[in-house]
Amino acid sequence: MTRFYFVEPVDSLFVRGNLAFGDAGEHGSGPMPPPPSLFAGAFRSAILGRHPEAMAQFVRQGVAGDARLDAALGTLNPKTGEVAKPGDFRVAWVTLAGHKTAQGVEAVTPVFALPADLLKLTDGFAPLKPLAAPSLVADGRKLPYVAVLHTQKQTKPEGGVYLSLTGWQSHLAGQPPDPATSAVKAGDLHTRDPRLGIGLNGGAGTVESGLIYTTEGHAFSPAADPAGANPPPRPFAATGFLVGLQGADGLLPETGFLRLGGDGRGARYQRLDYRPPKPPLDTIAANRRFRLILAMPGLFADGWLPPGVQHSDGHYLLRIAGCTARLVCAAVPRREIVSGWNLFTWHPKDAQRAAPAGSVYWFEDLQGPIDKLASWVTDGLWGENPDSQRRAEGFNLAWLAAWV
Repeated sequence: MTRFYFVEPVDSLFVRGNLAFGDAGEHGSGPMPPPPSLFAGAFRSAILGRHPEAMAQFVRQGVAGDARLDAALGTLNPKTGEVAKPGDFRVAWVTLAGHKTAQGVEAVTPVFALPADLLKLTDGFAPLKPLAAPSLVADGRKLPYVAVLHTQKQTKPEGGVYLSLTGWQSHLAGQPPDPATSAVKAGDLHTRDPRLGIGLNGGAGTVESGLIYTTEGHAFSPAADPAGANPPPRPFAATGFLVGLQGADGLLPETGFLRLGGDGRGARYQRLDYRPPKPPLDTIAANRRFRLILAMPGLFADGWLPPGVQHSDGHYLLRIAGCTARLVCAAVPRREIVSGWNLFTWHPKDAQRAAPAGSVYWFEDLQGPIDKLASWVTDGLWGENPDSQRRAEGFNLAWLAAWV
């Protein structure tokens, strides 16, 4: 069972990126929305922090000594000393979100980053659709279709736009989102908050000469713009994240605080009842084709290819859970790097290349029960030997969408 929480930063949020940083004059920035591992670490730390004796044992041995806590935090790997085998704990959902104070957190609504097959243009949203033309992919082979932008005229796409829940449901169903109700400006959710920093010499406790840098944070629940006598109302009174967790039942209070992001800035969380939108299974079953949209970065053994897809007889075939389908088109932006910091061993996690969140895969000739396909997507796109730690952190999650 997935329990949902509204997480609201009470201070500017700093998300660490994976670019080189540390020289004088450099600018540090991080992704927004953040990777799911940010929330996995914050919530698991909050769980451990409620049990001082277990925390002390965890610091010494890497296990909490409590079966329920170990299921959420992980068990010690005797060979490497790393906490590498979490139990049922898993981040199952992360999106931006907002709510209106008058209705409280029960009215939280998620907000979605635009996937790779949808652009916001001046006069509305425009999709990318497969066009019958061979397209070269990363391994030197070809797919029979290429994703092409469908629009009435040439125009530049707009940045800084998210998709509302109604727009997201329309896109999953294969319908064009209504620009009047579907576009959410980034400034209505978070605003840039750059900070100036000065390097320090840890040994001497003095300032490093000439080492000045900047980091970019994000301020949530931004106040209304004071300019003008009648500033336009904002769609949300409070903004933050909607986070879904599995395997943490009974380990967290209904409300609480988290150390979130760089420098351990504060964030409050509150549990709420939320039901995520259901995939358009009837449309997929009728058309026997579908889209796969990555909700989180994909750590795939074959690079850009999701697990279960193999090249055979000139085709990319998906074979999973009693279902088969043929991959015919893909829109995968430039791969990103996923790493992080291991607090127990106090060293960086391995850097891994990932297919970015929002990558889209088109499949046709679906054979097999649609519910089996839906269950496979819900469980996460992992192979037979998944990285249990990265799985717990919420990577490889995807949405099932119609292709009409």
